Amino acid sequence: MVKNHFSDATFAPEDPQLATQGQIPLKTFLIVYSIASIMILSSVFFLSIDDYSDIIHVLVSRQFLRDIIICLITLLNFITFIDNFYFPLRYWRALQQKRQLAFWQPENYLASDQPIPSLELPQPTRIATTTKLNTLFLLILLYSFILMVLICVSLPNLPLFNTLLISTGVALMVGILALITTYVQRRKPKWPYVEVRENDIAAALDKIREPLPWQNIRFFATYKGPSTLFTVGTNKYTRYYELATPQKIIRWRHQFKLSSWLETRPALDQDAYDHWHQQLLGYIKERTNLPLVDLDAVPMPTRKNKRNSYAQSANQ
Repeated sequence: MVKNHFSDATFAPEDPQLATQGQIPLKTFLIVYSIASIMILSSVFFLSIDDYSDIIHVLVSRQFLRDIIICLITLLNFITFIDNFYFPLRYWRALQQKRQLAFWQPENYLASDQPIPSLELPQPTRIATTTKLNTLFLLILLYSFILMVLICVSLPNLPLFNTLLISTGVALMVGILALITTYVQRRKPKWPYVEVRENDIAAALDKIREPLPWQNIRFFATYKGPSTLFTVGTNKYTRYYELATPQKIIRWRHQFKLSSWLETRPALDQDAYDHWHQQLLGYIKERTNLPLVDLDAVPMPTRKNKRNSYAQSANQ
């Protein structure tokens, strides 16, 4: 049976995904945006119609088309916000509770594939993943063009040629600006990244973080990560890993299938990337002597099993 030989420590690490998102501003923005979306939707279907006997004429009017486009853009932004912030936030909160249960009972939630300890330091010692510039440029170009076409179509008395010309020009400007900004950013330290050294390890998804010394690490886990409407089809190719001290957490993603718009720095093919990651897990196992815990196997905490876990931790 695997025992957590660090169970005497106070284990309450701060999750970076929760720490980097302001809870009160997030809830406030969500409420305000919800009210605004409802008001815009109501104005489209009720305030634009003065005479309900002429409802067909209103529905096919250019003014109504403009209102519908504004409404759709607003709702799309609202759905994107919910999908990218609110649902993942709920996931990370639940994961925080699962982490506490798994820390005190690691033998109950072991991952099926345990890393093989390795004394060899992974080479290269630092890997970063980033979006390819050409793919990013095309995506921003396409999104900007479609958005401008929708806006221009709703404007009164604007010919089709002028609509396409304005949309293409604005899309190119936005795309070039985004390309320049991305190029400048890439001259700085990259993330997401993993960097491993003999004395410590660093990893992050959103910004450069302080490394964790090997002797302070208390927890080693893996999980699928949050699912959203726009990533539900790609999550099966991604796996999250994390290391935790009593105060801090670092995490990274392993791409089982590198998509066409992602690349590694330095450049590695899929086989070399997978081999490097196996070396990384083995080196972590050797340096920490911790089991790899699967947080997906941990049930959602209830008050009852919370009390049981706390009682077991007190007994230990």
